[in-house]
Amino acid sequence: MFKLAKIRACLLGIGNAASALVQGLYLCHKLGEELEGIINWDIGGYKPTDVEIVAAFDVDARKVGKDLSKAIFSEPNNMARITEVPKQNITVEKGLMLDDMGPFAREMIKLSEKEEADILDILKQNKVDVVVNIISGFAHKSSEEYAKISAQAGAGFINCTPTIIIGKPEIVRMFEENKAPIAGDDLESQVGSTALHRAILSWLNRKGVRVLSTYALDVGGSPEAFGSLDRDTLFLKRKIKTEAIISALPYKIPAMAGSMDYVDFLRDYRDTLIHIAGKFFAGAPVTIEVKIRVPDSLNAFNPIIDAIRAMKIAIDRGIYGTLDSLSAYHFKRPPVRMEPIDAEKAFWEFVNGARNR
Repeated sequence: MFKLAKIRACLLGIGNAASALVQGLYLCHKLGEELEGIINWDIGGYKPTDVEIVAAFDVDARKVGKDLSKAIFSEPNNMARITEVPKQNITVEKGLMLDDMGPFAREMIKLSEKEEADILDILKQNKVDVVVNIISGFAHKSSEEYAKISAQAGAGFINCTPTIIIGKPEIVRMFEENKAPIAGDDLESQVGSTALHRAILSWLNRKGVRVLSTYALDVGGSPEAFGSLDRDTLFLKRKIKTEAIISALPYKIPAMAGSMDYVDFLRDYRDTLIHIAGKFFAGAPVTIEVKIRVPDSLNAFNPIIDAIRAMKIAIDRGIYGTLDSLSAYHFKRPPVRMEPIDAEKAFWEFVNGARNR
């Protein structure tokens, strides 16, 4: 009987999101379809158990040189341990750090003094299908270079960071020339404030409510939340999140969404307050306030495993360049923005072969 090949994935950045991915994949192997919370167990014939991590990169001295099973639990990671992970026989290699580290990054990261690995060679030697970029949000130059190296290796690239990658034509062109797919930018959480905020605004618009203004303010305790206090990263994230939420409305309004501060005792959790003001029939006022608390890392698991499998489907079919439906379905800043319901429909049309990208 024909069996689909395993999906060979590489992780860039062994932070909390990588910890969630590795632990989650191991739970999938242990529990199978009985594992609660998997949105899509089968995507185009691929299951989560078909995803195989074959390479990993980081720059922190507490992770570089360790087996992946140990690195995911190394500081500054603070995601909860949801399962024991056996030895993976994958050594975390020294990756790129092309960016100037500000005071927050320097406090968070203990830079390894080991020699940088030959990333292109490792991707080729391990026959990597898909590269998952989950490095720190401030490392924009590093993310760009990782994308270019992935393109050279002919590997698909998933940009989960706020760095603008799929929005740069020159980088997309490299993937087209090397016949590799790319998706991004900035992963949207499975149950995140951005998705919830957009859904509420869209619902209000359908109900005839004129939204007058809105904001979403969040604090978190993960290393990523701490690193996002870097000024450039902070304003980039706010811009992306704000663009994402106001896209739910057919008109412009005063709006802002983004991180406000780091609260260490929240650890891997993020608290967000959503405020919406509007009016409806005869100018009657309406105010909505919602608070949501979710763990940052586990919130990334389902979107990432969906993206990995969708990207392998594109590779199998010889589809390359931007994957518009996947990007619209799981990312905050896609090249083609769609309503959530339309994005989900387009994603499944792509998976089932009725849509090219």
